[in-house]
Amino acid sequence: MSDILHKPQTIETLTSLIVDDDKFSRTFAKTALYQIGVKQVKEASSIKEAIDMLNEYKIDVILLDQQIPDKYGLEFVKELKAGNYGNNKDIPVIMVTVDTKEQTVLAAKELKIQEYLVKPISPIALKKRICSALNIKQERI
Repeated sequence: MSDILHKPQTIETLTSLIVDDDKFSRTFAKTALYQIGVKQVKEASSIKEAIDMLNEYKIDVILLDQQIPDKYGLEFVKELKAGNYGNNKDIPVIMVTVDTKEQTVLAAKELKIQEYLVKPISPIALKKRICSALNIKQERI
């Protein structure tokens, strides 16, 4: 299945998944993604919904909040990287959260979360992190 090996070549061709229980935060992130050229955006308000989305769509990058009612973001990443959710363990994860506690940041690093952004996010910072996480060459802005 060559689809598993498929990596987006440009930011415009990728599909992102926003996982955040707060509707305003999802809308804000979606708007930022649209501003930087990402048109394929899926949303989940819970980890259960996120797992459903991973099973249903080919996701290239996950924007994940740490504080979600049904499970902490870091727990989800640990399970994702362990291969608990199909062939999705190598999807880059960008933590997008208000949680700046040192233990959370260190735990994210330990789990090899590619990038860590503190809310509110700027479209330019988001684009930089997505390009970095996916090794996409970024044209000058």
